[in-house]
Amino acid sequence: MSRTTPAPWRREPGLVGRTVEAFLSPLQDAYLRDTPSAVARLAQLRRGAGKAPEEVPELYGLTGTEGLYAQGPFADEKTEQRATVAVHTAVTLYALHQQSQRSRRMHRTGYELGAAVRMLMPSGEIDEPLRRRFVRVGTATSEAIRADRLRELVLLLRRQEVPLDYAFLADQLAQVQVPQLAPRVRQQWGRGFHAWRPPKATDSDGGGSKGTDTSRDAG
Repeated sequence: MSRTTPAPWRREPGLVGRTVEAFLSPLQDAYLRDTPSAVARLAQLRRGAGKAPEEVPELYGLTGTEGLYAQGPFADEKTEQRATVAVHTAVTLYALHQQSQRSRRMHRTGYELGAAVRMLMPSGEIDEPLRRRFVRVGTATSEAIRADRLRELVLLLRRQEVPLDYAFLADQLAQVQVPQLAPRVRQQWGRGFHAWRPPKATDSDGGGSKGTDTSRDAG
């Protein structure tokens, strides 16, 4: 299995990341146990992958967004909107990523977006079409467009069983909507892409040799 070291600049998750972690961790565990309710929930959530929340009103109340309000109301409507969009996007993309995968966790701590995309490429080479897909995520002009472009990447990650840290991604998706914070998020994605290196030794779990992971499983 492809693995990578945790992103060195990863901070403790913010409210958005904690909300996603609290929702996905038990859901992922239940799905891997083949619990019928969890299987059904992921099937529902997949319908929203790559779409804005308002495009899939049937998912209201199903994405764990209520966790955002555990500490009380938001200070302003813009912050609330950014947070709810980020949670929806991360959770629905995870559901697509985990589809049909019953033995491995596709949400795992430390698997940053840039590094995960780089892991899809041959060692020491740049896959130009894939690189352009990655760049398009950073240049998206709306969150709906970004979600759709992330969906394309997640399908590729799913194909090669490369996991992603959806709590970390959710925090980034909330921050990238803020003009003052967007450059930092794009920089994080770029750093992850450029900094990843293949492992020097065979992966300890025998499943692959693209990277070395010292992180714990999320959930």
